[in-house]
Amino acid sequence: MTMIEQLGLENIKLFEGVLKIKILDKRAKITKTHLTDACWDVVACSKKEYGDGRVEYGLGFSAELPQGTQLDLRARSSIHKTGMILSNGIGTGDEDYRGEYKAVFYHVLKDLPPYEIGDRIIQCQLVKRDEENYMIEYVDELSDTERGEGGFGSTGGF
Repeated sequence: MTMIEQLGLENIKLFEGVLKIKILDKRAKITKTHLTDACWDVVACSKKEYGDGRVEYGLGFSAELPQGTQLDLRARSSIHKTGMILSNGIGTGDEDYRGEYKAVFYHVLKDLPPYEIGDRIIQCQLVKRDEENYMIEYVDELSDTERGEGGFGSTGGF
């Protein structure tokens, strides 16, 4: 029985497509606590320490994404308890990628425990891309704006 059938939502259009997941490790879990959650929580299925502070976690699944989407991997809000930083901020899975999804973290605060196998370590969000294709045009000048070249903090923030 599908999640849709379990919830009695067969006749309500909630989804625009199907994210196909291939489980590669029996420990893999991809879950949402609430149907309205923006992201799925994903657990670590394998762990490889490189000895230089980098830790690679296998997530135990591969995916076939709906056309026009990408799968973004984000750090969970509880990451501060681990002293770890997701190495690339947000990882992006392209729709033609079929390998195992993985996440690499830097363990920067050694007095805090790193993630272990079975821990929820990542949030995944299926993101619909803009369907238009854009090209790059190299120019000598850009149009003026009120902000101009004002960088960090120039808008009155931090």
